[in-house]
Amino acid sequence: MDFILDNKWAFLIVAEVIFWVSTLSFLIVRYWFNLKTLSIAFFVLFIVNDLWIATMGYFDYMRTGEFSAYQIIILIVIAYAFLYGKSDFQKLDHFIQRKVAKWRGLPEPKLTNIKHLYGKEHAKQERRNFYGHLFIFSAVQVLFFFMFGLSDAVSSIQLDTLFEDWYDQKETDLFYKNDTANNITRIWALILAIDFVFSMSYTIFPKKEKQLTRSA
Repeated sequence: MDFILDNKWAFLIVAEVIFWVSTLSFLIVRYWFNLKTLSIAFFVLFIVNDLWIATMGYFDYMRTGEFSAYQIIILIVIAYAFLYGKSDFQKLDHFIQRKVAKWRGLPEPKLTNIKHLYGKEHAKQERRNFYGHLFIFSAVQVLFFFMFGLSDAVSSIQLDTLFEDWYDQKETDLFYKNDTANNITRIWALILAIDFVFSMSYTIFPKKEKQLTRSA
């Protein structure tokens, strides 16, 4: 692991290359060669690669004891996966299906229409997605509570120093009697905060439908 962390930027770039290669390989194998069972292997590689990126960020933080640009980039990557990964993958999936059908001289496939939401409907959907994320986060915290129990540090929490006590130390006693659970919680809490900002921003600044200009 020391060798990997010493060359962490190179491994992060490799991970991003693997991300795109595995994604495109999944779609091409699935639709061009019609090997749906084999395509699952590339999908698994896609998931494992994301977990690998998160693991590198975690161990780098454990090694340095502080947040750096490296962890921030990884947090952005993970936040993107939560926020836009599914919809963007669906768009790419539909694009590949249409292109493969065209290249092979087949009729254009009938794809499930993607309903584009705007204004209040889009803001409502973004809030709903955040609430789902918050529910999963809360459920994991309940699981951690029953597995490890709360630490003694919880009884002495001070709101004015909570952020410093939670993030400015390599190890923290907040909130459970388990270091791994504590580190997962504080990293996930940052991702949740990013998700909150993005999701609620559409309530304040609604997404507007693009107006198509027509030539006379």
